[in-house]
Amino acid sequence: MILYEKLDKDCCTVSFEAKKKDDALHEIVKLLKKAPQLKDIPSKVIYDALKAREDLGSTGLGGGIAIPHAKIDRIDDFILALAVSKKGVSFDALDNRKVHIFFALVGPKNSPNEHLKMLSAISRILRDEDIKNELLASKSAESLYETLVMSCRESSRKELPKEKKKLLMIILYEQKFLEDIMELFLELGVKGSTVIDSQGMGGILTKVPLFADFINFLGENKNYSKTIFAIIGESELHTIIRGVEDILGDLDKRGGASIIALDIHFAKGTMEYM
Repeated sequence: MILYEKLDKDCCTVSFEAKKKDDALHEIVKLLKKAPQLKDIPSKVIYDALKAREDLGSTGLGGGIAIPHAKIDRIDDFILALAVSKKGVSFDALDNRKVHIFFALVGPKNSPNEHLKMLSAISRILRDEDIKNELLASKSAESLYETLVMSCRESSRKELPKEKKKLLMIILYEQKFLEDIMELFLELGVKGSTVIDSQGMGGILTKVPLFADFINFLGENKNYSKTIFAIIGESELHTIIRGVEDILGDLDKRGGASIIALDIHFAKGTMEYM
């Protein structure tokens, strides 16, 4: 996936002036509208799609980065916009820090797998602190674009050192948060996970007459859970934990979920879906 092929130079800026989230979305729409593919798409359609996605949870990933994105009708290709804000924008990021780099993406509704690949590619590029710093140091839209092009080319050539892997397990009793966690994984570039049905000890005890009152007065058993497995890089662990706690709250102060990470001594195969 070659990102810069989807980015028009006119859709780049180092003069992003928005201070608040909604203003930032409007500025991003103006940037995207400079792409020829979007000239016939009303600005409101693009804004509404981006806003609807933000209403599901902020695309501010932390570390000064946000990747606003949406799927819209009447386009058949992906369009990117890249913006740098020197002062930063309050964007409800996962770490509550201001966002300085916006990498916006819109794409067709009928290409969900390609959409996920694009998000993953953007996330991988922006994990590199050297690339982030070069983007922030760009003095013009043209230099911003050229920095991205060179970074993409260099990234494709560079062989990254093998990072120690962890087996991440999240046991989740409040299943209403499962989709939020899956979306967090996508945004952080976790490209594969497995979710299984699991059961706590309370679920076993409810089958014993003596402990039948483990079932609440509505007759709903709360002792069933989902267990999420994913293989992640060691450096990703704390970012994922922060993201999960942003969704669920401090895991040391509440029940209903836990996170376990184990060193992997051997693994063969992959859980990646793309």
